[in-house]
Amino acid sequence: MQYVKRLLLLLSLFLLVNVHVYGQALEGRVTDAATGEPLAGTTVLVTALQLGTTTNAEGYYRLSLPRPGRYRVLFSFVGYRSQVQEVVLGAEAQRLDVALSATTLEAPEVTITAKTQATDILATPQSVAVLEGDLLRLGRGVTVADALAQTPGVHLLHTGPGVAKPVVRGLSSQRVLVVQDGVRQEGQQWGDEHGVEIDGAAAERLEVVKGPASLLYGSDALGGVVQITTRSPFAYERPLHSEITLEGASNTRMGSAHLELGGRQDSWAYAGRLALRQGGAYSTPRGLVPNTALEVADGALQLGYQKQDQQWLLSYGRYQAKLGFFEPETDQDEVPQAHEDRYDIGEPYQRLVHDRLQLRGRWPWGLERLELNLAWQQNDRREFGHAHDGAGHGPEEEPTLHLRLRTLTSDLRMHHRPLGPLFGTVGLSGFFQRNETLAEEALIPGARVWNGAIYVFEEVYLPQLTLSGGLRWDVRRLSVEDNEELGVLAQKRTYRALTGAIGLAWQVRSDLSLAVNLGRAWRAPTLNELFSRGVHEGTSRFEIGKPTLEPEQSLSLDGTLRWLREAVYLEMSAFVNHVDRFIFPRPTGQRDPDSGLWIYAFDQAEARLWGGEVLLNVGLWPWLHLHLGGDLVRTRNLETREPLPLTPPPRLVTAVELHWEQWGAAREVMLRVGPTWVAAQRRVAPEELPTDRYVLWNAAVSAQWQLGAWRLTTDLAVDNLLNRAYASHLSRLRPYGVLDPGRNVRLRVEVQLP
Repeated sequence: MQYVKRLLLLLSLFLLVNVHVYGQALEGRVTDAATGEPLAGTTVLVTALQLGTTTNAEGYYRLSLPRPGRYRVLFSFVGYRSQVQEVVLGAEAQRLDVALSATTLEAPEVTITAKTQATDILATPQSVAVLEGDLLRLGRGVTVADALAQTPGVHLLHTGPGVAKPVVRGLSSQRVLVVQDGVRQEGQQWGDEHGVEIDGAAAERLEVVKGPASLLYGSDALGGVVQITTRSPFAYERPLHSEITLEGASNTRMGSAHLELGGRQDSWAYAGRLALRQGGAYSTPRGLVPNTALEVADGALQLGYQKQDQQWLLSYGRYQAKLGFFEPETDQDEVPQAHEDRYDIGEPYQRLVHDRLQLRGRWPWGLERLELNLAWQQNDRREFGHAHDGAGHGPEEEPTLHLRLRTLTSDLRMHHRPLGPLFGTVGLSGFFQRNETLAEEALIPGARVWNGAIYVFEEVYLPQLTLSGGLRWDVRRLSVEDNEELGVLAQKRTYRALTGAIGLAWQVRSDLSLAVNLGRAWRAPTLNELFSRGVHEGTSRFEIGKPTLEPEQSLSLDGTLRWLREAVYLEMSAFVNHVDRFIFPRPTGQRDPDSGLWIYAFDQAEARLWGGEVLLNVGLWPWLHLHLGGDLVRTRNLETREPLPLTPPPRLVTAVELHWEQWGAAREVMLRVGPTWVAAQRRVAPEELPTDRYVLWNAAVSAQWQLGAWRLTTDLAVDNLLNRAYASHLSRLRPYGVLDPGRNVRLRVEVQLP
């Protein structure tokens, strides 16, 4: 409690300090380094204050900063290498002219997830991957996680085409926190088979922080954070903007349509989107995989208000899906071959509805800046399976499993004024959660969760060196309800956790930086890990919880080297992560006599993970680029000396890109082709089968077309070009002898209407 009192006292002192407004000016001109021509529209951003502007037609800019101090200013323009310049402002206005050099490479410039506010990548102590633009568009799939499939350090744990969860440095499920527009996604994602309730068409930018992030995000950010950013209506420049996107995929005979409308008028901004998709059972080189069809609908409405330094945004979204579960007992020889049968969804299957209401705001308070993020979520999951007596449940029957999860989350941040070279944030966050078990089958009991936290994050900007760190205090109370079927008595539990991080980023030269980060993170056990006792249709196993489980805690150390030149971007990272009381399902070697499924019991052990990633992008010529990315993860249960379950195998992703500014009527043409090498995985956990190595070839071509006032973007991509028969080590269907998808041709047409 003394720690909490001190943090509250620090917050009070910041609020009671007298406010004095200064008007120091930073001005200058941005030009092309080769020609000297002005670069109109260049973004000029003071990252620590989140103050920015753009250059005018002559390349000039002017910014008024709140007080003297040392600042870092980011200059970025499409097609040019970004620059970060340090400036020390005194009482007089200062001029800073910048010349940007053209580059053909795209490298991440800003991170919005690794710190409390946007900052340049070179000043970030943790390893961060950013996916946007062409690569995000070409990688989009059914789920939002599909686009991350070839990101170094990130793998996908998948169950057919409709469920995919990110695996960051060997950790997944509740150890990787998914955040959408600053709000943690709260659904029934505790199981390996539960995906993220966000459609693949929703994301405009994906950002992955690799490593512990509990300092800013609390429990569950033990392995990393995936931040999903959707398009803001404030980005529109005219009263009405509209886009229509049509997609098709050959492997599942999938079709989808995505409509987006938005605009901006004076201080008001508004937007709406709707995505519909339907896919049939997916096919492998050996035939169809039954009951893997899907139906998904996703939509959102946004209304925003902005005036001077104030900005408010209210949004509502709904995601609903119907997904079939592959049943291991099904004989592959009995797979229906009729075209229309591919879309049938039989038992077992699940229906999922996720509602989300969010209010975001930011406004100045003297020289401080406040940010508020409030959200309400409701996750309704129903699973329909076969009754134990052999009688099935029809579509109109009651579900065998029905869970409803309601969550209220809040986050208030105060970014305080610069104190010399010191910048920072004081934050309060919390959430309330109510879980209900509504069906006859009770996999987990009903419960309520309260969580409150206070944290401080500070940065010191020195010449060529950035020091950052902070502390966070979490208190979580779990109130569990009686459940006679599970043998659970009403009880209350309290978890407390002190987490933090300290890191540095040393910019040895303007193009070279070294970063080191030491972080402490934690994760509270989930209800199913504590109290489950029954058949889980999604995992096809009988699960038994362990009520004596304690929270996981990890201590991680990682280092990153970044080298950014006009035609080369190199990033190398290494990490070691020690997890105390790692929770995992241990196979018992026994079967449940009623369902016939294997029994798994949750347990804990000390664990260690280590490895690294490499990313290399080279622009040999403006029209020819080479890309290489790889990762390696090793895991170990320190008590049994055996690997942890579902450890990703080593992987190397390569690609060659060809670019043409114009080819006939097509513009911005890009051709990308290359193989992905995946090594064999022989280091497996008990009862886990090893997998063989394989090589997959992928190809894609993209182009833009101008048809009068209409602009078209076409993408044609082929996954598994050679129709290779393989089984991913992270496929949940692999133990049943089911292969991953064969060749898949994806066609996407985006139309921007006038």
